[in-house]
Amino acid sequence: MLFPPADFSQLRLITKQIQQGEIDLPIGKKSLIALDKMVEEPEVVATNNIVELSTILNFSPASITRLAKLLGFQGFNQLKLLFKQRNKQANSFYSDKVQSLLNNKNQTSKEYLQDHFQQTYLASKKEIDEINQESLDKSVQLLAKKHRVFIFGYRQSSAIANILRYGLALLRPNVQLFVQADHGAAVALGQLRRDDLLVVIGSAPYSNITLNIAMLAKKQQCTLFAITDTHLSPLNDHAELAIHIPTSGPYYANSLVSQCLFIESLLCLTAMELGQGAINSLTHHQELLAQLDVSS
Repeated sequence: MLFPPADFSQLRLITKQIQQGEIDLPIGKKSLIALDKMVEEPEVVATNNIVELSTILNFSPASITRLAKLLGFQGFNQLKLLFKQRNKQANSFYSDKVQSLLNNKNQTSKEYLQDHFQQTYLASKKEIDEINQESLDKSVQLLAKKHRVFIFGYRQSSAIANILRYGLALLRPNVQLFVQADHGAAVALGQLRRDDLLVVIGSAPYSNITLNIAMLAKKQQCTLFAITDTHLSPLNDHAELAIHIPTSGPYYANSLVSQCLFIESLLCLTAMELGQGAINSLTHHQELLAQLDVSS
């Protein structure tokens, strides 16, 4: 790993590697705690001067400067610039994607469709090949066995959350979306209990709403399962279990193809785990559909 890190993602990776002992850097415990807080709340670093930040972190300005230099920066201002660039990148996420499409208009429509499929296939295959078997098995156990399952996704991820909620509710009771409406997220968070599972779905650019819900849900001591895009996702820091499914690709927003494939597979594995219980639940659902005279 080169110092200083070139962007915010590299800084996040360095922080994780230091915490895991993969990088031998002479950094004190207080400095590592301060760095972790900075990475967790990048907007705070991007929008405050060094004196204001030192008050927020309870970490002296001189110590912040030493930390910046330890990471290879000339000083705090250069470190802060990395955080500010991170914000800028997030805000231009969608328009940058369209700009890349406009820069590659020489393809025919058929060629573009084939290229899009190939890129999505290769990215999905790579990530699925790398999924840890133990993590996959644990995710199935959580969905099948936890007393109540809440599911949350914001913006595009709400579509994936709805697919998971619908499919899982066919197999077992006590499955619902984590809803912010009416009295807001605080009331919904207050309903979470130790025996509950909250599935949080989110990809870059990560919304503050998703991150805050994950952070506060962890404090409620319920189990948190994150379905996110990469090992650099900030959702990893709050989740007991995280599985990474790519959402990057030629599409100008997050691609949902790989996540949808994963969710369908996860639901099938959960049905296999529930066995006769899943069949009983589906049979009851079918009987209700027949009574309502609704096509299944």
